[in-house]
Amino acid sequence: MDGARFRGTAHVRIVNRITFRHPGAEGMDEPLTRLYPGPPAEVALRGVYLAHALHRADAPMVYSNFIASLDGRIALVEPGSARHRVPAATVNPRDWRLFQELAAQAHVLITSARYFRDLAEGRAQDDLPVSAQEPYADLLEWRLAQGLAPQPAVAVVSASLDLPIPDSVDLQRRAFYVVTGEGADPGRVASLERRGLRVLFAGNGRRVEGRRLVAALVERGYCSQYAVAGPKLLHTLVASGVLRRLYLTHAHRLLGGTGYDTVLEGPALDPPADLRLAALHYDAHAPRGAGQLFGVYECCAREGAA
Repeated sequence: MDGARFRGTAHVRIVNRITFRHPGAEGMDEPLTRLYPGPPAEVALRGVYLAHALHRADAPMVYSNFIASLDGRIALVEPGSARHRVPAATVNPRDWRLFQELAAQAHVLITSARYFRDLAEGRAQDDLPVSAQEPYADLLEWRLAQGLAPQPAVAVVSASLDLPIPDSVDLQRRAFYVVTGEGADPGRVASLERRGLRVLFAGNGRRVEGRRLVAALVERGYCSQYAVAGPKLLHTLVASGVLRRLYLTHAHRLLGGTGYDTVLEGPALDPPADLRLAALHYDAHAPRGAGQLFGVYECCAREGAA
């Protein structure tokens, strides 16, 4: 599940939504057009996802979020390297605002070890949400008003436990967990625990299983779980039938490219995962000259999900 490998090779890909610099706060005041449900109507951008109250769901709420081009690219290979990054052509502050609103409702963020390896090497460009940057300061206040912790906890999913923890990570600021399989290297487990990290086991062998991951976090009081890693982690959550909601932004741009990532990567799903449209908003203001759609999809129950 660690997003450090691309189709079985050593190619590095960074498709996590938190590994690019936040794009600023310009143009937050223009409205969206709500297309579904109900008749079309103008609504404010700020608060459109906060209204979903994911932290108050009556059952574990596991959700994820991506931005894709119209030809399905969530990440492209950087020229001259094997690194995959979210394209600058799709990144925009209005989508980033809604990404932060989803994080503001999370009890825990589920991410991969890749983010922390990049952080240790100085390649990760943004902090874990919720951002303390001025455009999002209201979300920190909102969390406190909702009775939530100042910041979501963090669950880092890793099979290898190759997880350098740089000094810049404040383990006192929020709760950190590492989630791995029962076959993980005992020496690496002990080393992480000496650093103050709590290690949870949620799978046979070295791999993490979706249902056990969610259950382990729920046992610790984390019911709203926001997956902010890449398409392999999403596949694990979908295949196990635990993903409840997918937030998918489509930027109205065609990017092309021969090296890219899409929303899901893993074995074919049989049966396929069905989703129902729950909400749709049109944004005419970003990306500039194109626009985007903010889609919200509810996952249907999957027969035979493990």
